[in-house]
Amino acid sequence: MTVTLNDLVERAEAMVPALRQRATQAEANHRLPHETIDEFVDAGFFRVFVPKRYGGYELDYGPTQIELCNQIGRGCGSSAWVWAVASSHAWILAMMPQATQEVVWSTGPDTLVTTAVSPSTGKIKRVEGGYLLDGRWQFSSGCDFAEWILFSGPLDGEKARAPWCLVNKKDFEIDHDSWHPMGLAGTGSKDVDVKNAFVPEEWASAMGARPGAHLHESYIYRIPFVPFFFYNTSAPALGVARGAVEEFVRQVNDRPGRATPGRQMRLAESAAEVDAALALMRADMAEVMAAGRAEREMVPDQLARWERDLGYSTKLCVQAVDRLLTVVGAHGIDVNNPIHRAGRDIHAISTHACNWDARGLAYARWAFGLEPENPFG
Repeated sequence: MTVTLNDLVERAEAMVPALRQRATQAEANHRLPHETIDEFVDAGFFRVFVPKRYGGYELDYGPTQIELCNQIGRGCGSSAWVWAVASSHAWILAMMPQATQEVVWSTGPDTLVTTAVSPSTGKIKRVEGGYLLDGRWQFSSGCDFAEWILFSGPLDGEKARAPWCLVNKKDFEIDHDSWHPMGLAGTGSKDVDVKNAFVPEEWASAMGARPGAHLHESYIYRIPFVPFFFYNTSAPALGVARGAVEEFVRQVNDRPGRATPGRQMRLAESAAEVDAALALMRADMAEVMAAGRAEREMVPDQLARWERDLGYSTKLCVQAVDRLLTVVGAHGIDVNNPIHRAGRDIHAISTHACNWDARGLAYARWAFGLEPENPFG
Protein backbone atom coordinates (compact mmCIF):
# COMPACT_ATOMS: atom_id res chain seq x y z
CA MET A 1 0.00 0.00 0.00
CA THR A 2 1.30 3.43 -0.93
CA VAL A 3 1.73 5.79 2.03
CA THR A 4 1.20 9.48 1.30
CA LEU A 5 2.19 12.58 3.21
CA ASN A 6 -1.49 13.21 3.95
CA ASP A 7 -1.69 9.79 5.61
CA LEU A 8 1.25 10.64 7.84
CA VAL A 9 -0.11 14.08 8.71
CA GLU A 10 -3.36 12.49 9.87
CA ARG A 11 -1.41 10.07 12.06
CA ALA A 12 0.65 12.93 13.49
CA GLU A 13 -2.43 14.98 14.29
CA ALA A 14 -3.95 12.04 16.15
CA MET A 15 -0.79 11.80 18.30
CA VAL A 16 -0.82 15.42 19.48
CA PRO A 17 -2.78 14.88 22.75
CA ALA A 18 -0.44 12.06 23.84
CA LEU A 19 2.67 14.04 22.87
CA ARG A 20 1.39 17.04 24.82
CA GLN A 21 0.78 14.84 27.86
CA ARG A 22 4.32 13.40 27.69
CA ALA A 23 6.10 16.72 27.10
CA THR A 24 6.79 17.33 30.80
CA GLN A 25 8.19 13.81 31.18
CA ALA A 26 10.43 14.26 28.13
CA GLU A 27 11.79 17.53 29.48
CA ALA A 28 12.37 16.14 32.98
CA ASN A 29 14.11 12.97 31.70
CA HIS A 30 16.19 14.83 29.09
CA ARG A 31 15.08 12.34 26.42
CA LEU A 32 11.92 11.32 24.62
CA PRO A 33 9.83 8.56 26.17
CA HIS A 34 10.15 5.16 24.50
CA GLU A 35 6.42 5.30 23.78
CA THR A 36 6.93 8.29 21.50
CA ILE A 37 9.68 6.62 19.48
CA ASP A 38 7.62 3.43 19.25
CA GLU A 39 4.60 5.36 17.98
CA PHE A 40 6.74 7.16 15.40
CA VAL A 41 8.09 3.81 14.20
CA ASP A 42 4.62 2.26 14.04
CA ALA A 43 3.36 5.28 12.07
CA GLY A 44 6.21 4.96 9.57
CA PHE A 45 7.60 8.40 10.35
CA PHE A 46 11.24 7.34 10.15
CA ARG A 47 10.75 5.90 6.65
CA VAL A 48 9.93 9.17 4.94
CA PHE A 49 13.35 9.68 3.32
CA VAL A 50 14.49 6.06 3.29
CA PRO A 51 14.84 4.90 -0.35
CA LYS A 52 12.11 2.67 -1.73
CA ARG A 53 14.59 -0.09 -2.50
CA TYR A 54 15.12 -0.43 1.27
CA GLY A 55 11.45 -0.24 2.23
CA GLY A 56 11.08 3.53 2.58
CA TYR A 57 8.71 6.10 1.09
CA GLU A 58 11.07 8.57 -0.71
CA LEU A 59 8.68 11.44 0.06
CA ASP A 60 9.33 15.01 -1.04
CA TYR A 61 12.04 16.66 1.02
CA GLY A 62 10.86 19.88 2.69
CA PRO A 63 7.07 19.58 2.54
CA THR A 64 7.36 16.44 4.68
CA GLN A 65 9.21 18.22 7.49
CA ILE A 66 6.94 21.26 7.27
CA GLU A 67 3.65 19.39 7.45
CA LEU A 68 4.63 16.79 10.06
CA CYS A 69 6.40 19.27 12.35
CA ASN A 70 3.39 21.58 12.06
CA GLN A 71 1.48 18.82 13.85
CA ILE A 72 4.02 17.03 16.06
CA GLY A 73 5.38 20.30 17.48
CA ARG A 74 1.93 21.30 18.69
CA GLY A 75 2.24 18.59 21.31
CA CYS A 76 5.98 18.50 21.98
CA GLY A 77 8.75 20.58 20.47
CA SER A 78 11.44 18.07 21.43
CA SER A 79 9.54 15.30 19.66
CA ALA A 80 9.29 17.38 16.49
CA TRP A 81 13.02 18.18 16.64
CA VAL A 82 14.14 14.57 17.13
CA TRP A 83 11.84 13.30 14.40
CA ALA A 84 12.92 15.95 11.86
CA VAL A 85 16.65 15.69 12.53
CA ALA A 86 16.74 11.89 12.77
CA SER A 87 14.64 11.44 9.63
CA SER A 88 16.93 13.70 7.64
CA HIS A 89 19.84 11.35 8.32
CA ALA A 90 18.23 8.74 6.08
CA TRP A 91 18.40 11.40 3.35
CA ILE A 92 22.13 11.82 3.99
CA LEU A 93 22.70 8.07 4.21
CA ALA A 94 21.01 7.49 0.85
CA MET A 95 23.71 9.61 -0.81
CA MET A 96 26.55 7.60 0.77
CA PRO A 97 28.22 4.51 -0.73
CA GLN A 98 26.00 1.50 -1.36
CA ALA A 99 27.87 -0.55 1.26
CA THR A 100 26.95 2.02 3.91
CA GLN A 101 23.30 1.99 2.97
CA GLU A 102 23.10 -1.79 2.95
CA VAL A 103 24.73 -2.30 6.34
CA VAL A 104 22.31 0.14 7.99
CA TRP A 105 19.08 -0.86 6.27
CA SER A 106 19.82 -4.57 6.38
CA THR A 107 17.97 -4.43 9.71
CA GLY A 108 14.98 -2.67 8.20
CA PRO A 109 13.81 0.80 7.12
CA ASP A 110 13.09 1.94 10.68
CA THR A 111 16.72 1.67 11.77
CA LEU A 112 17.51 4.96 13.47
CA VAL A 113 20.60 6.96 12.50
CA THR A 114 21.67 10.19 14.20
CA THR A 115 24.66 12.50 13.75
CA ALA A 116 27.44 14.03 15.85
CA VAL A 117 29.27 16.86 14.10
CA SER A 118 30.48 19.01 16.99
CA PRO A 119 33.68 17.50 18.43
CA SER A 120 34.95 18.70 21.80
CA THR A 121 37.91 16.34 22.16
CA GLY A 122 36.92 14.14 19.21
CA LYS A 123 39.41 13.57 16.42
CA ILE A 124 39.08 11.90 13.03
CA LYS A 125 42.33 10.68 11.49
CA ARG A 126 42.91 9.32 8.03
CA VAL A 127 44.47 5.85 8.28
CA GLU A 128 45.10 3.02 5.86
CA GLY A 129 41.79 1.72 4.56
CA GLY A 130 39.61 4.31 6.26
CA TYR A 131 39.42 6.57 9.32
CA LEU A 132 40.06 6.32 13.05
CA LEU A 133 37.76 8.14 15.48
CA ASP A 134 38.59 8.88 19.10
CA GLY A 135 37.25 11.31 21.71
CA ARG A 136 34.00 13.10 22.48
CA TRP A 137 31.37 14.70 20.28
CA GLN A 138 28.55 16.93 21.54
CA PHE A 139 24.87 17.43 20.71
CA SER A 140 23.75 14.11 19.18
CA SER A 141 19.96 14.55 19.14
CA GLY A 142 18.03 11.35 19.75
CA CYS A 143 21.20 9.30 20.33
CA ASP A 144 19.48 7.21 23.05
CA PHE A 145 17.58 5.42 20.30
CA ALA A 146 20.25 5.28 17.59
CA GLU A 147 21.70 2.11 16.12
CA TRP A 148 24.26 4.14 14.20
CA ILE A 149 25.75 7.63 14.37
CA LEU A 150 27.28 9.59 11.49
CA PHE A 151 30.27 11.50 12.86
CA SER A 152 32.12 14.39 11.24
CA GLY A 153 34.37 17.31 12.12
CA PRO A 154 37.82 18.63 11.18
CA LEU A 155 40.17 16.05 9.69
CA ASP A 156 43.09 15.73 12.09
CA GLY A 157 46.36 17.07 10.65
CA GLU A 158 44.69 18.37 7.50
CA LYS A 159 42.82 21.51 6.50
CA ALA A 160 39.87 19.60 5.11
CA ARG A 161 36.70 18.59 6.89
CA ALA A 162 36.36 14.89 7.62
CA PRO A 163 33.75 12.92 5.70
CA TRP A 164 30.65 11.44 7.24
CA CYS A 165 31.89 8.39 9.17
CA LEU A 166 29.39 5.70 10.13
CA VAL A 167 29.81 4.14 13.60
CA ASN A 168 27.71 1.40 15.17
CA LYS A 169 26.37 1.73 18.72
CA LYS A 170 28.76 -0.98 19.97
CA ASP A 171 31.58 1.51 19.33
CA PHE A 172 30.17 4.62 21.03
CA GLU A 173 29.05 5.43 24.56
CA ILE A 174 26.51 8.07 25.58
CA ASP A 175 27.16 10.41 28.51
CA HIS A 176 23.67 10.55 29.98
CA ASP A 177 24.55 13.44 32.32
CA SER A 178 25.78 15.79 29.60
CA TRP A 179 22.54 17.42 28.44
CA HIS A 180 21.08 20.20 30.63
CA PRO A 181 19.70 22.88 28.27
CA MET A 182 17.11 25.55 28.92
CA GLY A 183 15.02 24.43 25.92
CA LEU A 184 14.55 21.33 23.75
CA ALA A 185 15.56 19.36 26.84
CA GLY A 186 13.61 16.32 25.69
CA THR A 187 15.73 15.91 22.58
CA GLY A 188 18.43 14.11 24.55
CA SER A 189 21.15 15.79 22.49
CA LYS A 190 23.89 14.28 24.62
CA ASP A 191 27.65 13.90 24.35
CA VAL A 192 28.94 10.73 22.75
CA ASP A 193 32.34 9.12 23.38
CA VAL A 194 34.21 7.01 20.84
CA LYS A 195 37.31 4.97 21.66
CA ASN A 196 39.56 4.27 18.67
CA ALA A 197 36.76 3.19 16.34
CA PHE A 198 37.87 2.23 12.84
CA VAL A 199 35.56 3.26 10.00
CA PRO A 200 36.33 1.58 6.66
CA GLU A 201 36.50 3.72 3.53
CA GLU A 202 33.23 2.25 2.24
CA TRP A 203 31.45 3.52 5.34
CA ALA A 204 32.54 7.12 4.78
CA SER A 205 31.57 9.85 2.34
CA ALA A 206 32.56 13.51 2.00
CA MET A 207 29.88 16.09 2.70
CA GLY A 208 28.35 17.05 -0.62
CA ALA A 209 29.48 13.85 -2.31
CA ARG A 210 26.75 11.53 -3.58
CA PRO A 211 28.30 8.19 -4.53
CA GLY A 212 25.10 6.31 -3.76
CA ALA A 213 22.47 8.73 -5.03
CA HIS A 214 22.36 7.05 -8.46
CA LEU A 215 20.78 3.99 -6.82
CA HIS A 216 17.52 5.87 -6.29
CA GLU A 217 15.03 7.60 -8.58
CA SER A 218 13.94 10.53 -6.43
CA TYR A 219 15.36 14.01 -6.94
CA ILE A 220 15.64 14.49 -3.16
CA TYR A 221 19.03 12.74 -3.13
CA ARG A 222 20.42 15.24 -5.64
CA ILE A 223 19.44 18.57 -4.04
CA PRO A 224 22.13 20.66 -2.26
CA PHE A 225 22.93 19.99 1.39
CA VAL A 226 22.84 23.76 2.06
CA PRO A 227 20.30 25.20 2.61
CA PHE A 228 18.04 22.17 2.64
CA PHE A 229 19.43 20.53 5.75
CA PHE A 230 18.41 23.65 7.67
CA TYR A 231 14.74 22.85 7.13
CA ASN A 232 15.11 20.12 9.74
CA THR A 233 16.02 22.70 12.38
CA SER A 234 13.49 25.30 11.26
CA ALA A 235 10.30 23.31 10.63
CA PRO A 236 9.87 22.29 14.32
CA ALA A 237 9.35 25.99 15.13
CA LEU A 238 6.06 25.91 13.21
CA GLY A 239 4.43 23.34 15.47
CA VAL A 240 5.86 24.82 18.66
CA ALA A 241 4.46 28.25 17.85
CA ARG A 242 1.11 26.85 16.70
CA GLY A 243 0.84 24.86 19.91
CA ALA A 244 1.53 28.00 21.96
CA VAL A 245 -1.24 29.89 20.13
CA GLU A 246 -3.71 27.06 20.77
CA GLU A 247 -2.69 26.80 24.42
CA PHE A 248 -3.02 30.56 24.89
CA VAL A 249 -6.61 30.42 23.65
CA ARG A 250 -7.39 27.54 26.01
CA GLN A 251 -5.82 29.17 29.07
CA VAL A 252 -7.47 32.53 28.48
CA ASN A 253 -10.87 30.92 27.92
CA ASP A 254 -10.50 28.92 31.14
CA ARG A 255 -10.45 32.15 33.16
CA PRO A 256 -13.53 34.33 32.57
CA GLY A 257 -12.84 37.96 31.82
CA ARG A 258 -9.26 37.38 30.70
CA ALA A 259 -9.95 37.84 26.98
CA THR A 260 -9.23 41.58 27.11
CA PRO A 261 -8.82 43.61 23.90
CA GLY A 262 -5.07 43.65 24.46
CA ARG A 263 -4.88 39.86 24.66
CA GLN A 264 -7.18 39.54 21.66
CA MET A 265 -4.86 41.65 19.50
CA ARG A 266 -1.78 39.77 20.66
CA LEU A 267 -3.45 36.49 19.82
CA ALA A 268 -4.48 37.74 16.39
CA GLU A 269 -0.98 38.93 15.51
CA SER A 270 0.73 35.80 16.80
CA ALA A 271 -1.68 33.51 14.95
CA ALA A 272 -1.12 35.50 11.75
CA GLU A 273 2.66 35.22 12.14
CA VAL A 274 2.52 31.44 12.50
CA ASP A 275 0.26 31.15 9.44
CA ALA A 276 2.56 33.49 7.50
CA ALA A 277 5.61 31.40 8.40
CA LEU A 278 3.84 28.25 7.26
CA ALA A 279 2.67 29.87 4.02
CA LEU A 280 6.18 31.14 3.24
CA MET A 281 7.74 27.73 3.78
CA ARG A 282 5.05 26.01 1.72
CA ALA A 283 5.47 28.45 -1.17
CA ASP A 284 9.23 27.93 -1.28
CA MET A 285 8.91 24.17 -1.09
CA ALA A 286 6.43 24.17 -3.97
CA GLU A 287 9.20 25.75 -6.06
CA VAL A 288 11.72 23.18 -4.82
CA MET A 289 9.43 20.28 -5.69
CA ALA A 290 8.71 21.66 -9.15
CA ALA A 291 12.40 22.17 -9.92
CA GLY A 292 13.43 18.85 -8.41
CA ARG A 293 10.84 16.74 -10.18
CA ALA A 294 11.67 18.42 -13.49
CA GLU A 295 15.41 17.87 -12.80
CA ARG A 296 16.01 21.60 -13.29
CA GLU A 297 19.10 23.17 -11.81
CA MET A 298 18.46 25.11 -8.62
CA VAL A 299 20.14 28.43 -9.25
CA PRO A 300 21.97 30.60 -6.67
CA ASP A 301 19.25 33.26 -6.38
CA GLN A 302 16.69 30.57 -5.51
CA LEU A 303 18.96 28.92 -2.95
CA ALA A 304 19.78 32.28 -1.33
CA ARG A 305 16.10 33.23 -1.11
CA TRP A 306 15.01 29.87 0.27
CA GLU A 307 17.75 30.04 2.89
CA ARG A 308 16.67 33.56 3.85
CA ASP A 309 13.02 32.56 4.10
CA LEU A 310 13.53 29.63 6.43
CA GLY A 311 15.40 31.94 8.81
CA TYR A 312 12.68 34.54 8.57
CA SER A 313 9.96 31.94 9.14
CA THR A 314 11.72 30.89 12.32
CA LYS A 315 11.94 34.53 13.40
CA LEU A 316 8.18 34.94 12.91
CA CYS A 317 7.53 31.89 15.10
CA VAL A 318 9.79 33.21 17.86
CA GLN A 319 7.97 36.56 17.81
CA ALA A 320 4.61 34.82 17.93
CA VAL A 321 5.46 32.89 21.09
CA ASP A 322 7.21 35.80 22.84
CA ARG A 323 4.21 38.07 22.32
CA LEU A 324 1.95 35.62 24.17
CA LEU A 325 4.37 34.81 26.97
CA THR A 326 4.25 38.34 28.32
CA VAL A 327 0.47 38.41 28.80
CA VAL A 328 -0.45 34.85 29.75
CA GLY A 329 -0.40 35.91 33.39
CA ALA A 330 1.23 34.61 36.57
CA HIS A 331 0.21 31.04 35.72
CA GLY A 332 2.41 31.29 32.65
CA ILE A 333 5.63 31.41 34.66
CA ASP A 334 5.14 27.90 36.00
CA VAL A 335 7.93 25.73 34.58
CA ASN A 336 5.40 23.14 33.37
CA ASN A 337 3.12 25.62 31.65
CA PRO A 338 3.04 24.58 27.96
CA ILE A 339 3.39 28.20 26.82
CA HIS A 340 6.48 28.68 28.97
CA ARG A 341 7.90 25.43 27.56
CA ALA A 342 7.13 26.66 24.04
CA GLY A 343 9.11 29.81 24.82
CA ARG A 344 12.11 27.80 25.98
CA ASP A 345 11.92 25.45 23.01
CA ILE A 346 11.43 28.15 20.36
CA HIS A 347 14.48 30.07 21.56
CA ALA A 348 16.54 26.88 21.64
CA ILE A 349 15.47 26.22 18.04
CA SER A 350 16.42 29.73 16.97
CA THR A 351 20.01 29.32 18.18
CA HIS A 352 20.68 26.77 15.45
CA ALA A 353 21.38 27.11 11.72
CA CYS A 354 17.88 28.53 11.15
CA ASN A 355 18.84 31.62 13.17
CA TRP A 356 17.69 34.78 11.38
CA ASP A 357 20.95 36.65 11.92
CA ALA A 358 22.86 33.87 10.15
CA ARG A 359 20.40 33.19 7.35
CA GLY A 360 19.55 36.85 6.77
CA LEU A 361 23.25 37.74 6.61
CA ALA A 362 23.89 34.92 4.14
CA TYR A 363 21.20 36.32 1.83
CA ALA A 364 22.42 39.92 2.15
CA ARG A 365 26.02 38.96 1.41
CA TRP A 366 24.90 37.07 -1.68
CA ALA A 367 22.73 40.02 -2.82
CA PHE A 368 25.66 42.45 -2.44
CA GLY A 369 28.10 40.11 -4.18
CA LEU A 370 30.22 39.52 -1.07
CA GLU A 371 31.99 36.32 -0.10
CA PRO A 372 29.70 34.02 1.94
CA GLU A 373 30.15 33.58 5.65
CA ASN A 374 30.43 30.10 7.19
CA PRO A 375 27.31 28.34 5.85
CA PHE A 376 26.87 26.54 9.17
CA GLY A 377 27.06 29.79 11.20
